[in-house]
Amino acid sequence: MKTLRAVCARLLYVGTPALAVALVMAGSAAAAGKPVTVGMPLSSAPPAVAVDGAGDAFIAWANTKDVPPATTNFVQYCILPVSAVACTHSGALVPSDSAAYIDDVQVIVDGGTLVVLADVYGAAGPTGGDYAPEQEWTSTDGGATFTAANAGLSVASGILNADSAPLGAVIVPGTGVLGYGWNTAGGSPPTFNAFPLASPPECSTVTCAAGFASLEPNTNPDQLGNGGGQFAAESGAAPGVIGIFDTDFTNGPLGCSATQTVPFGTAYAYGSGNQSATNNYNLSPGTPNSAWKVPVTLADCNVDYPAVAGGPSGFGVLEDNELTKQTVYHRFNPATQSFSTPQVTVAAEGEQSPALSQDGAGGVYATYRGGPGGAIRLAYSSDGGSTWSGPTTLNPDSDGGASSVTSAVSAAGQGWAVWDDNGSVLAQPFTAQDAATPAVVSPSATSTSGSVTITVTCSATPCTVVITVTIPAASTASIARATHKKTGRPTALTLATGRFVLTAKGQRKLQLHLTSAGKRYLSTHHGHVRTSVRVRETIGSHISVLTTKAVTITVANKK
Repeated sequence: MKTLRAVCARLLYVGTPALAVALVMAGSAAAAGKPVTVGMPLSSAPPAVAVDGAGDAFIAWANTKDVPPATTNFVQYCILPVSAVACTHSGALVPSDSAAYIDDVQVIVDGGTLVVLADVYGAAGPTGGDYAPEQEWTSTDGGATFTAANAGLSVASGILNADSAPLGAVIVPGTGVLGYGWNTAGGSPPTFNAFPLASPPECSTVTCAAGFASLEPNTNPDQLGNGGGQFAAESGAAPGVIGIFDTDFTNGPLGCSATQTVPFGTAYAYGSGNQSATNNYNLSPGTPNSAWKVPVTLADCNVDYPAVAGGPSGFGVLEDNELTKQTVYHRFNPATQSFSTPQVTVAAEGEQSPALSQDGAGGVYATYRGGPGGAIRLAYSSDGGSTWSGPTTLNPDSDGGASSVTSAVSAAGQGWAVWDDNGSVLAQPFTAQDAATPAVVSPSATSTSGSVTITVTCSATPCTVVITVTIPAASTASIARATHKKTGRPTALTLATGRFVLTAKGQRKLQLHLTSAGKRYLSTHHGHVRTSVRVRETIGSHISVLTTKAVTITVANKK
């Protein structure tokens, strides 16, 4: 019997005429940063999203409602530019060979090619096994049209038995290679298959000349089964592929001690290098010429809801620490091929439905739900996950209906969050700036004859702060009236300025030099002076936040 995390035999179909099913678009205008409804109310399956070089969202999901005239599941897609109120391109992709069911939909942007991958089962034809489990469609015109790869025959497989669950697709390091991973129930290991993007040969439950890798030795007593997980890949200086899997063992090589609060944890498998005949991701760990360096191995204990991503900053995992009730980031160490690094706190709350992405500069973006029924959050790290800005509320989810939240960013840092809300698919753009929280400025400060000392705390470090302390124009006007001085239009008086680079967390006392006008002004005052302090906080290359605060300065001058 099929479980929630398991899947029956799979198949998908691509060759029949497309169904005339239109996406229902939102009718009201939406500015950048506002959610747009891209499909309603046709979806009951998790959506997928990728972002192209222009920052447009490429969204797809399985329509499992069997809405007439459809009698089987099919894929819906939408191309949604930033600030758009509707999809520029949308449509329906129908599986070949009358495959009736879709388990999972994945989307990939590989250069100028958009890819849809659907994991299916239930093909009706006499050669149905040739169309399972993975069918592919590609577009080279920005989503205006899609073409079924290999006439709808399956392009990838990692099926050990009929009860295997899809875990996701990646761009494998190398030239024009994709990869897909599965997790199989019944005491079987997770699997991974690499296959060419262009003109892929058949790789199905019937035949797959390339074969696929089994990532856990069959001698391991802790076979993962259908526990869920994700794959991620990265190219560049340290190319590789990593898989993260849920575990719940209390003993054995993947066991978290029974004395721990919860048995939940994570395991991982890791491969490195570009795909080639002598570094092959289709060969199991431990076999000659395999790219996989680490078979399934214990990663963390007392964690749940993991998400993994790779990029210029390396691999890292976002997860819910069940002991501390915090959302944490755990960076992978390629030198030791392990998670031999400390966990970093992202938020003082747990998470669910997490997603991770990296931009071209290595900035790390995390989205998640702040617990059951919680808001959709966004956090950002400019330094590879060592420190984080946010989290901020990306969407409050006022009706509490959001589920299956996912996200992706472009190389330039344009992000999109996508989720299902009571059967409708919603999408919302974001950037790193949306994760910014302003620097904290203490309401009181002190001065000497030559300087002002102000206490500032950056939202994340390292950060650069530019501070300007002024006496507002209204105050200078009242001073002029009190002293019977004739002045023109009153202007603000700049008391002090300063620029600082902060590398340490927490409060910092910053000493700003007084301007000549500031020295003259404070030399005639004592006690307390009310000022306006403006702080421009810059974090990484993407975040710049301006905050202004009323600060009372205690003047040290004698009467």
